[in-house]
Amino acid sequence: MLFVDRMSNPAATVESQVALTPSSTSTPTPTNAPSVEINDSQGTEVEHDNKRLKSAAWQDFVKKKINGAWKAECKWCHNKLGAESRNGTKHLLDHIKTCKSRHARKGLTQSNLKMGIDAEGRVTVGKYVFDQEVARKELALMICLHEYPLSIVDHVGFRRFCGALQPLFKVMTRNTIRKDIIDLFGVNKISISNYFHKLQSRVAITTDLWTATHQKKGYMAITAHFINDEWKLKSFLLRFIYVPAPHTADLISEIIYEVLADWNLESRLSTITLDNCSTNDKLMENLLGTMLDKLPVDTLMLNGSLLHMRCCAHILNLIVKDGMTILDKIIEKVRESVSFWTATPKRHEKFEKQAQQINVKYEKVIALDCKTRWNSTYLMLSTAVLYQDVFTKLGTREKMYTPYCPSNDDWKFARELCDRLKIFYDATEAFSGSKYCTANLFFPKACGIYLAMRKWSTSADPNIITMTKLMSAKYEKYWKDVHGILAIASVLDPRYKLHMLNAMFIQIYGEEVALRKVNAVKEDLYKLVLQYQNHVEEGVGTSDGVNA
Repeated sequence: MLFVDRMSNPAATVESQVALTPSSTSTPTPTNAPSVEINDSQGTEVEHDNKRLKSAAWQDFVKKKINGAWKAECKWCHNKLGAESRNGTKHLLDHIKTCKSRHARKGLTQSNLKMGIDAEGRVTVGKYVFDQEVARKELALMICLHEYPLSIVDHVGFRRFCGALQPLFKVMTRNTIRKDIIDLFGVNKISISNYFHKLQSRVAITTDLWTATHQKKGYMAITAHFINDEWKLKSFLLRFIYVPAPHTADLISEIIYEVLADWNLESRLSTITLDNCSTNDKLMENLLGTMLDKLPVDTLMLNGSLLHMRCCAHILNLIVKDGMTILDKIIEKVRESVSFWTATPKRHEKFEKQAQQINVKYEKVIALDCKTRWNSTYLMLSTAVLYQDVFTKLGTREKMYTPYCPSNDDWKFARELCDRLKIFYDATEAFSGSKYCTANLFFPKACGIYLAMRKWSTSADPNIITMTKLMSAKYEKYWKDVHGILAIASVLDPRYKLHMLNAMFIQIYGEEVALRKVNAVKEDLYKLVLQYQNHVEEGVGTSDGVNA
């Protein structure tokens, strides 16, 4: 279980106060108590004693009549000692001195000095009192934050460490810490729900569905993103859920709507971002139909026409993978070279020494790529080309490696491919950011990629031309589905406005078609502004028109 965004508003953070069930061993409040009447388990007659108890011993004892005899019950260990007047109180005072329960629990309320540093860097000294419940909460938070296994509380080393750090801390069992985490989740869910209720902005939803290789089970993470009242981008993980196979559109749409309804967000959405496949197209049809059946049409932006947001990073991944299908054999020599010199620690050490001998700084470590991940192939190539001289020198010295050593043409193509892939890699890195808004970044970068591919189509290398054709075909397939809301986002960016949109469309479509497309974006933008204005007018009773 994971808690996100600990630095947001205190009302919505994992740091919020957690009301855990008090321990049965909580510290009692010593008082000068009078005699107490009780019935024992055998129903013995109860007598009264109203005399004032003046001895200091009675701050830690309660006087009870049990089975006809007065007893003094220790408030700490609940042992019962004689309390007849003739007995006096010395034996009670002696018990207080040796009562282990009293000394252990008293230590919980004893103040210690705690040193710290304030905002100005000055050393401060304050009062510190150990609290078992606070420590339990912090342990639960630690397990969630760092994704430690619940079994950590059973580890001998962890228990010894806790004992050395704070002997009074009682490490709980795995079941207890599991209950603490669930309780903590429940408290924070209520806190975050209240936070959403007060939030003025819409909420964007992203989903991530994958299959765990070791379990062969599907899981989905649903995350909410929004701008808070301080104009900072925040994110909360709403649900991490197991999705049984088959992963049909009906099943996934039902899960997403259930999560939105559980958090009361179905009427406050801006967009929902999904991966790109035919199943998700059907999924959005189901989800939108369900929402429009249960909600007023105007609760969604432009009646839901902007609800479906395709994942920009996933689109770029599909584009590059199509182009890379023909290049595996061409870059195989470089891949085999990297594989050879990273196969064993001894070979890698020899490679590093060779770099030092020819005065090549070995700052980036060579690493083999994963063939199914183009970005890892880019990183492998971009690192390998830095050490071309090292590979070449080793090719003349090591007979076992000579057959794998790339030629000058291989290195030349690897450099050209790196230059092409860099624009996709940088764009993917920008789109994958979670600490800043990314919608306004897509359009200028996507247009830049389109114009770059036009230049690649005139390359002298036939392999680059073939790669570009495959990439362009995939790009055009998705371009028409993504530029609507993302074009509006770029217009709202004061650095771009309509000037960048107009200039890019003219280069891509020509002036006549560009004019129609720019006007279509402007029309959608005006409709969106009008919808927001009507929403505001309903709340404040104004009637100003939209200045188009």
